[in-house]
Amino acid sequence: MRLRNLVLLLTVLSFVSTMWAQSFQETGKLEWVVKDRDFSRSFMEAYIDTLMTIDDMAELEVQETDELRVIVGIDVEGNSSLENIYAKGRSGVLNKLAKAVLDSMDSTMIDNIQSRRYNWDYLSAVDVGGGRGDVINVFEERSNKQVRDAFWWTHRRVDISVFPRIFIRVNPNFAFAAEFGRQDLGFPAAASRTLNMGLATEVLKFYVTLPASYLNLNSSSKPLEGTFGGVLKFDAPNFGGSISFQDMNFLGKTDTSNFLNPGNAVYNPASGQFYYSFTSRIGTPEDQPGFVPIGSLRLQIGFTFMEYAYGQVFDETGAADGTGAYHQLDKSGALESMFGLFRAEYASDMNNRFFNKIKIAGQLNMGLDGFGGFDFSTSYTITEWLGVNLNLTYFWKPMVFNYVDPDPTITTVYEYEWNPGFFIVPSVALYF
Repeated sequence: MRLRNLVLLLTVLSFVSTMWAQSFQETGKLEWVVKDRDFSRSFMEAYIDTLMTIDDMAELEVQETDELRVIVGIDVEGNSSLENIYAKGRSGVLNKLAKAVLDSMDSTMIDNIQSRRYNWDYLSAVDVGGGRGDVINVFEERSNKQVRDAFWWTHRRVDISVFPRIFIRVNPNFAFAAEFGRQDLGFPAAASRTLNMGLATEVLKFYVTLPASYLNLNSSSKPLEGTFGGVLKFDAPNFGGSISFQDMNFLGKTDTSNFLNPGNAVYNPASGQFYYSFTSRIGTPEDQPGFVPIGSLRLQIGFTFMEYAYGQVFDETGAADGTGAYHQLDKSGALESMFGLFRAEYASDMNNRFFNKIKIAGQLNMGLDGFGGFDFSTSYTITEWLGVNLNLTYFWKPMVFNYVDPDPTITTVYEYEWNPGFFIVPSVALYF
């Protein structure tokens, strides 16, 4: 039943997203600003020389030091063609470069400016599908921008993608977002029975947490339970983190048998995380020998405080059938809740059809008492609108809880070993 409902939900979201994205089909353009000053100067020198060759009396409205804005059109088959180039001077005025001059320039120079094999950045209003605007995205470095788009943000208008997640950008600065699990804490997708929904920006994410479960191919694993709560995440070029809370008491006496294990429920009441990050270029271009395609590698190093609580859901008669209230029996201590964090993210550079073909991420969470896990995700984009994802998560040591029998007449001390195990989550990525 739960699998059928999940498939139905994703089908409806895909249909709605497709219809919504098609309403913006007329904006099939990409615009970017050339950040490489040496390349801009050489291009403008070639443009001015060509202009003077055509008409040595022409009035110059542009200079060699102007900043270049490039507009490329994308047809329905994904082919690109140069539409316009603008030069922005110190006064802020945009001057359109003459098409006749561009057509007369060396074709190699035109190919080079379309290839984007230089430092560049999106214009954010165009970043979501071709709208007009003159606001640069928050992160100007291309290497940082691309890898952040792949895992934290998105440059698409609709992104049903990694972990899995759903992003629908309503304007250049905000998006409605939904993410299954708590990937930042090491419990992505099916490893945590949570669905986080809310607003996202390039820097902040505000989520409401709901109990929900996602498809997992390993039925013997024991996911982290979820309930109602909230999440605040932030991510800047060099540091980031998150704080969150959940409370089982929000469930009241609701029947919980459909979305958690009432007999042995382990969940995360509170968490806090902080990390330092840096990004570098790795790989080799397609026309050179090498195993790793040229792209961006982002590393995160930090720490996480993640509290675990263990309890059972039972009614006044003691029946643990999921229809009673939650009773907490034990929780992790301070040392058990401290974890070291190491994460690596790689995204290949966008190709001439404007998508990252390969995305890979690995995350290690190591607790001070030995409990921890490793998360690996990979994504391969087949076309501009379709890709495939695979997420693997493994926890190598159980967490042990000790508790006294809830029956006040019994003083027996029990022990429960919670071993999340191994999670396998394949998914399909859709982009619009």
